[in-house]
Amino acid sequence: MSLYGHSQTLLEIRQYSGLTNFSRRKASSISGRRRNWFFFTKSLTTGFSVALLSLTIFSGDVFAESIKLGYAALSATQVAAWMAKEGGYLSKYGIEAEYIYIPAVAATQALIAGEIQLAQVTGVSTSGAILAGADVRIVASSLNRIVGSIYARPEIKTPEDLKGKKLGISRFGALSETAVGIFLERHGLKRGTDVAILQLGGLPEIITAMEKGSIEAGFASPPNSSRAKRLGMRELFDVDTLGIELQQTCITVTTRYLREHRPVVKSFVQAYAEGLHRFATDREFSIRVMKKYLRVDEKEMLDDAYTFFSPRLQKIPYPTLKGIKFILDGMAESQPRARNVAPESFVDLSLLQEIDQSGFFKQLWKN
Repeated sequence: MSLYGHSQTLLEIRQYSGLTNFSRRKASSISGRRRNWFFFTKSLTTGFSVALLSLTIFSGDVFAESIKLGYAALSATQVAAWMAKEGGYLSKYGIEAEYIYIPAVAATQALIAGEIQLAQVTGVSTSGAILAGADVRIVASSLNRIVGSIYARPEIKTPEDLKGKKLGISRFGALSETAVGIFLERHGLKRGTDVAILQLGGLPEIITAMEKGSIEAGFASPPNSSRAKRLGMRELFDVDTLGIELQQTCITVTTRYLREHRPVVKSFVQAYAEGLHRFATDREFSIRVMKKYLRVDEKEMLDDAYTFFSPRLQKIPYPTLKGIKFILDGMAESQPRARNVAPESFVDLSLLQEIDQSGFFKQLWKN
């Protein structure tokens, strides 16, 4: 449903429907009493039932829209979606969400297969999927720069010491592979020839493999980078210092689901924005949320993650077209089609624009 030229959220639709249904039923019950006194009692009972029904319409629980969201990493880069749920913002907008950890590019594959309705992934996996023909789009973003570092075992003192050694990433096609590619290029190392790249499934597994000596180096971001430091690993290269604008953490959806469930997606984007606001303004709650999803008990590691990400996450969750172009430029050698596609075709900004024009973001960050 659309009123006043813009799509509505679930909350707006339910409020409008609740008022309309109540008005119709009330008129019907009054007409019945006028026709026949015999039905007075029945009409009174019906009116009472309708009143109860209208009350439940305004409670999100009875009419909650169920969705499944896959998040792609056990990293604080994923915190925006976690905050949206744990802060109660999804419930506020009438969404009952089940969150599933699906590592790296597998989350995008699950989205395409229809196993989940939304995915919080990276622009790298999303761009690769779209170039391969997948009908998915980025509708929101929480991190528009590449962050993370390359860590190595203590005996590796310089990038050149990695020649003939193994370096770990989460999955091929994931952001960790992009970061490693930047690192190798900056230091004149050739993938495969100089350094073997191994995919290990997830970010925590990379640190575990370094600890066991299965690999000599690997990619890490907070809080996994804090764990690497505590284990005595050496930071060889901090990708974050380059300040590269890149589409990192983002929310993606199939165009079909967006078309058929637009109010649901719009409601999610609003809840997502409120989650970002809560993260920026409530350190202690944010740390508790990260502790739950990251399965990390060490307060110091969680503090480090919050300190690192709080100034880096988006306030208003617009994706970065420049950051998508950076990804496409990097893919162009292996996928020539990447040279001829516009970054604008990888996003759908219409929901964010509607929300922005309503004054929602301005009001959210007013204080």
